[in-house]
Amino acid sequence: MEKSSGFSDNIAPENSDAMSSSAAASCPVENLLFSVENLSLKEGSADTNNHHGLSTRNYLLHDNGGPLPRIRETRINGFSQYQTGFENSMLFPPPLFSESVWGPNSLSNGGSFQGSRLQPRARSLVPNYNFLSGSALDVGTGRAGPGLGGVDNSMVQNQEELKKVRIFLGLLQGDSIVNYCSDQHGSRTIQGLLRLRNPEITREIYNKVLALSSRGIAVVLELMLDQHGWHVFGELIDALNYQQLKLITYEITKNLDDFVSLTLDTHGSNSIRKVIRLLRRSPLVTLVMNNLRAAFFTIMTDRIGSYAVSECFNQLSAEDNRLLYEAAIECCLDLAIDHEGSLALIRVINTIQGLQRYRLLDILSTYAAFLSQDPKGNYVVQKVISLNNPLFTHKICHHLRGYYGTISLQKGGSHIAEKCLDTEWKSWVIEDFLSNTNTLLQVAKDEFGNYVIQKALNVTKKSGSPLYQKLLLRLQPHLSILQSGYGRNVFNLITGGRSVKKV
Repeated sequence: MEKSSGFSDNIAPENSDAMSSSAAASCPVENLLFSVENLSLKEGSADTNNHHGLSTRNYLLHDNGGPLPRIRETRINGFSQYQTGFENSMLFPPPLFSESVWGPNSLSNGGSFQGSRLQPRARSLVPNYNFLSGSALDVGTGRAGPGLGGVDNSMVQNQEELKKVRIFLGLLQGDSIVNYCSDQHGSRTIQGLLRLRNPEITREIYNKVLALSSRGIAVVLELMLDQHGWHVFGELIDALNYQQLKLITYEITKNLDDFVSLTLDTHGSNSIRKVIRLLRRSPLVTLVMNNLRAAFFTIMTDRIGSYAVSECFNQLSAEDNRLLYEAAIECCLDLAIDHEGSLALIRVINTIQGLQRYRLLDILSTYAAFLSQDPKGNYVVQKVISLNNPLFTHKICHHLRGYYGTISLQKGGSHIAEKCLDTEWKSWVIEDFLSNTNTLLQVAKDEFGNYVIQKALNVTKKSGSPLYQKLLLRLQPHLSILQSGYGRNVFNLITGGRSVKKV
């Protein structure tokens, strides 16, 4: 009879790298080509209750075409923008879609790290005000080129249309840009603008995401945590020049607590991994590596967080990863006995090379007796044995002498004992059993141990070892005891299933 070890070497980070290209493909930047005259503000907020068949212009202008008393025109960067006359009123961005879209801010509920300021945001709504009337929105997206994800670059080539995009971006400030990018359609639109690779548009968006939100946190950090916002972040860093990327990287890494909170969040981890891939040939990646090193154990014992470290192992050279490998060596025993840490440590074993590999495997082999008795650590020992390195396999088998009876009574440990029976040092395992008949019988009757004894009988019989006869001589006087329970597996192997009389 066979049993599954539950051990798998195929442990790899889930593939969450895709930047939702299909989602961005439907981004209609034509919607940005609006007339500012169509903006309708009422009582300090956008008027969405136009139910009388009137255009939004009718709400904005008198019959004689003059402005309403409560609306005033302001000039920002030389362009007209409209604001209500009420004190403390705000400018409002126009919508980019004709249908009403109410998208919740879907910031994921990532936990905080120590004193991190990054906490789950309160759910806020992003209303889509019906500002536009007779704009390019009605034309559709037929002109969009496939190479730009649904964006026609010619649309922002002339100064008039570029002005309109600038006005639109000028209305997105602080929380408004966070909320806008947290909406699925808003996220697609900003991604489309970034794909134009227009330096002025990119710079406008870049400056806004470096600003602070109402919570005193940089907008870029808010975006990285959001299920739609992190796509905007990924598109943004692809469009930046080196100096801009340097400032963004500094903003992400300057506070360790905030950085760790990002790394432990699903969307934040995706964003950090994107940064690592982008910076893999840049000295800026050191800023990220230093933070991963500083909080290595916390990150490696979290399933989501460990993927960021694995991204470094997969993308960077052994020299670049030297400090991370050193951290893994320092805390390898603590990692090995943690559920997520043991899986992450196995990924380290798969990639570490050179002298650092030797040091890591040497420590794990030396503490094989301790790790073999741990529910998680035993998987790490199995991994080391599976490497078939004679030096470390010998060390494991040696350090387990005197413990084979004990570990054979445990699920994970019994798998290690069986693996040791497949090595040239199998005699050490059998000698442990032969040294104490009571231990041998206890193991033979055990739920897990009976598989070890079956393995011992099979390998010694197949090799013609004299240890086979010694095992039989010890077990045969007790066959009647082995006829029931889990011991029956050993009994059937020895007798071929023939019953014996109880003595």
